[in-house]
Amino acid sequence: MKWTGMIRKKTRNRGRKTRHVLHARLSAKGQAREFSRRVGIFLCLAGSLATAALVTSVGMDVILGKLLYSNPDFTLRRFQVEQQGKMGKGELVAASGVRIGQNLLRIDLEDVKQSIQRLPNIASVRVERRLPDTLFLAVEERRPVALICPTPSAGTQLAQSTYYIDARGFVLKPKPGEKLMSLPIIRGISADEVVEGERTNNADLKSALLFLKVAPLAPVRDGLDCSVILVEGPGRFLISTPRGGKIRFRSGYLEEQLDRLGVIFDYAESKGRIVHTVDLTPERNVPVTFTN
Repeated sequence: MKWTGMIRKKTRNRGRKTRHVLHARLSAKGQAREFSRRVGIFLCLAGSLATAALVTSVGMDVILGKLLYSNPDFTLRRFQVEQQGKMGKGELVAASGVRIGQNLLRIDLEDVKQSIQRLPNIASVRVERRLPDTLFLAVEERRPVALICPTPSAGTQLAQSTYYIDARGFVLKPKPGEKLMSLPIIRGISADEVVEGERTNNADLKSALLFLKVAPLAPVRDGLDCSVILVEGPGRFLISTPRGGKIRFRSGYLEEQLDRLGVIFDYAESKGRIVHTVDLTPERNVPVTFTN
């Protein structure tokens, strides 16, 4: 009986050991399968990404070409032009360099903008695609504030006797046969200083433009005739009064000079006199003459 019990205990112990070993082996196999599964997923994902990258680098142009760049739905069929000025739609469209029938998505909007801005009369341009078939152009032309009648050099004759100029100093050539706008005239500027399509660097001309901006806002505006500004030389210019008087300004400190002129006009009115000449170029002891 004792031997039988011992044999049974040994048998049970062997069974337990066998089960532990078997369980360990099964666990190892499960872990191996899980590892293999994860590796397989990683490899599949990596392959998918590699395939996508290959398609992107090699085939994207083909895909876009068929869907967008060769799609007849995006053919340019019309221009929509919004403008502020006198230029015609045809002139602006021609300057854009774009033609009906081009693919709207292939048009470089920045190139179109720069092409139109090369026109001397253009101040600003906005270009937009309006899908599926329209190119939109918003154009603002320069607005002249004065006419320039330049002085020719000795022994020369001017091909162009009159130009427009805008508030920023851009010189514009009138169109052939155009009736000139009624604007203040600036005289006394050398023809060498007036270049069509370019912004002036002449300090006296800039000062004259500034005067045209600030004088209409000054209290003495009714005592000034700004129809003609004569640039007499470096740093000074001359204008008239409605009664034929002459007022000489220096190029700088215009607002201060207008204030000083206002004091002079007030004094003349209080005395019942009319200002004939004023020379505002000295900083002190301003020469003044009166009539009556």
